[in-house]
Amino acid sequence: MKGAFGALQWTPETFWRSTLTEYTLAIEGFSEANGGGKKDDGPTEREMAALMERYG
Repeated sequence: MKGAFGALQWTPETFWRSTLTEYTLAIEGFSEANGGGKKDDGPTEREMAALMERYG
């Protein structure tokens, strides 16, 4: 409910009439549109080696 009323700015009626699938897709869409959901695999082995060399 926090995500529906806060992030999505849904009314209580919209929230209670939505299905779990609709809610989930709406949250995923909101997240993607606002810079979330980007896959971050972390540093490569080469980058990690350089960091370890530099900072120990």
